[in-house]
Amino acid sequence: MPFAVTIAAWVTYRPDARLTWLMALPFFALATMFTLNFDSIHLVAWYGGEELPLRYRFAATWAAREGPILLWVAWMALLSTIWRNPLSGENEETHLLRLRLMNGFALSLLLVAWILEPFKSSTGVGPGLNELLQTDLMVIHPPLIFLAYSLCLTLTSIGISSLLTNSKGIKERLIHVARPSFFFATLGIGLGGLWAYLILDWGGYWAWDPVETGSLLPWICIVVLLHLRTRPGKTPDHIWAGIAMASGALALFATMVTRAGGVWAVSVHTFVINSAGSPPTDVFGRMMVVLSDISGIEVVVYLLGLIQLMGIFLATRLGTKFSQWWLFLLPFTAVIGVIGGGDVLDGFSPTLLVLVGLGPFVESGIRSLSDGHDWKWFAIPAVMVGLRFIHGMVLFELLSLLFAFGLIFEKDRLKAWGWASCGVILFLAASWSGMLDIWICAVGMATFISPWFIAEEGESSRFSFKERKFQQRIALWTPVVAVGLYLILTLVILISSIDSIQFAAHELYGAPFIAAVMLAFVMWSLRDKPQRVFYLLVSTPLILLFAWQFGNGLGYDSSDILGASLSRGQIGMVVLLPALLALPATVSLIRENSGKRKITFFAHFIHLGLVLLVIGHVMSTTIIDRGTYSHSVTLIQDEKVEWGDYQFEFVEVVTQSGDDLEVGDGYLGAVIKVYDGDGELIETVEPGVIRFDSRSRSEVDRVSMWHGDLVLIMDGTQARSLMEGSDLVRIMVYDLPGIHLVWGGWSLMLLASLAIWIPRRDPTD
Repeated sequence: MPFAVTIAAWVTYRPDARLTWLMALPFFALATMFTLNFDSIHLVAWYGGEELPLRYRFAATWAAREGPILLWVAWMALLSTIWRNPLSGENEETHLLRLRLMNGFALSLLLVAWILEPFKSSTGVGPGLNELLQTDLMVIHPPLIFLAYSLCLTLTSIGISSLLTNSKGIKERLIHVARPSFFFATLGIGLGGLWAYLILDWGGYWAWDPVETGSLLPWICIVVLLHLRTRPGKTPDHIWAGIAMASGALALFATMVTRAGGVWAVSVHTFVINSAGSPPTDVFGRMMVVLSDISGIEVVVYLLGLIQLMGIFLATRLGTKFSQWWLFLLPFTAVIGVIGGGDVLDGFSPTLLVLVGLGPFVESGIRSLSDGHDWKWFAIPAVMVGLRFIHGMVLFELLSLLFAFGLIFEKDRLKAWGWASCGVILFLAASWSGMLDIWICAVGMATFISPWFIAEEGESSRFSFKERKFQQRIALWTPVVAVGLYLILTLVILISSIDSIQFAAHELYGAPFIAAVMLAFVMWSLRDKPQRVFYLLVSTPLILLFAWQFGNGLGYDSSDILGASLSRGQIGMVVLLPALLALPATVSLIRENSGKRKITFFAHFIHLGLVLLVIGHVMSTTIIDRGTYSHSVTLIQDEKVEWGDYQFEFVEVVTQSGDDLEVGDGYLGAVIKVYDGDGELIETVEPGVIRFDSRSRSEVDRVSMWHGDLVLIMDGTQARSLMEGSDLVRIMVYDLPGIHLVWGGWSLMLLASLAIWIPRRDPTD
């Protein structure tokens, strides 16, 4: 570790591609030890084992905290080596700063790993590799996710280096990196969903779990970045840089969600408590408690990283220079941890921590005091600070300040409606999710729109839904605006989901934004027919009326109430109708651009894949209630039991010993024949359970048909009774129509994004 840290420090000071790859040596050393079962090392003795297949021994490398950090370092070293030469428009100063930022982040991670002592000697034998990780998809899913996060940090390095030195060509170099970022993020998230679908015992691919949602956030940000080039008008360089920096910040946030054990959702650990013995009610407060753990410095590095990105962006918008020594904050913090231990910052003032993170902005603000400002505009961020003293949510305050300062730092503030919209949706999402009281959210929203109420009446701009140019502007703006606002909504709901997963909030409040994107596809396909577009826009409320009237008719669990008085079917219909309209629209756009083989041709294939995925998600996830007992079926041996349009017959119990299995100590399965409504045999399935010492893992089985999958899961609590000869078996059954559209749409998005990325050297081709 000291050797790798020394190399990382040197290439941070003086980037050299011939040495950069050496930062990856600790990861390869650890992976080799796991593969060879070098159990004199604590991590290998704790999570490895010679009984594991070779590929699972390798996968055990990221079973603990240390392995993923070293894996992240290896990816950063690889990307720094690949992009060692200047990118489009980079001068020497910009090029060197970008590499220093990339290598400096790798240095910070190495120092954090050093604190955790990945190569310390073994003191005993551990529980072994988690049974859920002993699958083929877990061999490749985590590395791909960390590769996607590394690409996001590369985008961030490009954004910062461009803002601080030379922004010429920033669009081209960001798109150059954003394309592989989109591909690998889509691949990694999709494989994670496939793993959940095949392995986990809840019968779906997506549940809005905090870790799932966290990985989605940087993906959404990349989508916004890639669509900036298509929006009407010229996008300022600082917006390109800001969204690039946001992708890195969200990658850090997603990692923090995963690594800050006990902060999010149902995995609240006993150490996440305050002096009164109950957990703090906000994310930031719980993170301050986590600082008392040995991994405290790791959490602080991620937290300081995303706060500092806000500070750097706001400092550049203020227009006053700041010391570049602030860029050493993360490795400096990690060094403190190496010297004093992972919990050295326990008890550190939260306010001081935030001020240090916002250091570039604080310094720029102090330097700009003599320049003079229109100080009345600073009342907007002042209100955000004042509201924090009431609601106490520090992370929420930082987000609101980001949008507030973004608004007041624009030259023409009354045209900065994008920042105001972000602020409004931020408080609206906080109200929807129950994070803040309604009156606080009302004050926040009113503050963001107040400039338009007090502004002097000027020349009004003429706008008409009937005019073609305005229709096209709406269609082109929607992917940026709707997706950006959806990102804020998702982030706020995630922040509020510290004690329970808010499936209903994500599905309910996200539906209008997804529907807007689907309608934008339709509008663009009809751009030469403004009269039809006008009719489409004015008839949009009919979608809500139709959903209210007929949504429950979607079948399955569509009549179950999901949020307020709205049912799953009604919410699903709000998305499904625009998606069904977008299906022929995207196909027509593909036909329109066929033969051109330009970016737009393959981009519409990505849009088609997204439409298919959305339709499949509504049918297989939104309208399916996995928490109801209606999906539980008890079978009697050799008797047919009806469930919906199917009949099930429990035939026999199958057992296997550990000697016959690749993983696990034993297997128990139930052979079940599945018939259609007419009594015709469809297929024989075998849901079961694999035993791992005192733990177990469901072996999910399914019947694949043209319309979707019928998923069968055996309740593992009845394993003992079945072994003793019971003639009853209890299973969970989920009929998932349209699930094939999810995987087909995802595959289409991957292939099309690969076709855009691979052949093109010039990002603007």
